[in-house]
Amino acid sequence: MKLAVPALVLVFLFACADAAAQSPALAADQIAVGAKPYAVQTAVAGAGRYTVIFESGFGTGMGAWRKVAPELARDARVVTYSRAGHGSSEARPEPRTIAQNTNELEQLIAAQKLAPPFILVGHSYGGLLMRAYAARHPEQVAGMVLVDPSDERFNAALRKLDATRAALDDEQFAKFVPPKFQPELKLLQPVLDGAAPPYAGKLPDVPTVVLTSVQQAEKPMFFLETADAVAIKQSLHADFLRQFSKGSQVVTAKSGHSIQMEEPELVIAAVRDVISQADRGGAQAGR
Repeated sequence: MKLAVPALVLVFLFACADAAAQSPALAADQIAVGAKPYAVQTAVAGAGRYTVIFESGFGTGMGAWRKVAPELARDARVVTYSRAGHGSSEARPEPRTIAQNTNELEQLIAAQKLAPPFILVGHSYGGLLMRAYAARHPEQVAGMVLVDPSDERFNAALRKLDATRAALDDEQFAKFVPPKFQPELKLLQPVLDGAAPPYAGKLPDVPTVVLTSVQQAEKPMFFLETADAVAIKQSLHADFLRQFSKGSQVVTAKSGHSIQMEEPELVIAAVRDVISQADRGGAQAGR
């Protein structure tokens, strides 16, 4: 039976086409990364106690953060990059799994000599990747901001609500995903369907903000856009935050899935809030 494809492909349909053409707001370099070096499109700017690392959604490059990163460079060191095969980064032969993407982020951090504490910011599928990095390196992470993140429980909830409509979404989305991204989606699908864990390890209890779009379409084209589906996503995001002692949810009806493009001020404020909470936590721990 075909299974539903989640919101990460919805953003692909509406944002990926022009995201590929977006030039990053910060000056980007090609950085040699890994034991067998390959070029990664990367931009580093600003200075401060914290290094803010951005992870883009499925099929999108570093240009997705062009409205957010420059402003945050006033407060911290910021790092945007395009994953292998995205933007002007070279493709790599390794399978595009969550684990491999996390390995490559580790290599980028080493190549750029980035020092923690890190604030991790991820959009959509990038939220899963940032969670994977945080679970692998909890001691390095001071906080997280997840922008309308993918949730590995979402597909199962949609199928329970209406399996037929979820399957129809799957058929429609499959027509739009370019061939170059199909292998990655195939590897990711078991995770999104809840059949495989997204990563091993426990997330650190750090200040965390989740931004959730609850925008309603007058005439929904997809099951994912319906009020019932959006309510499920909002509930799952709220439930995810219960594991953190300092977790908060920002809900917006003004933006669609790409909140960082439509309401960048919300993402900027969330990152600054997490930095402020991390500062207060560090001061209290030092007493």
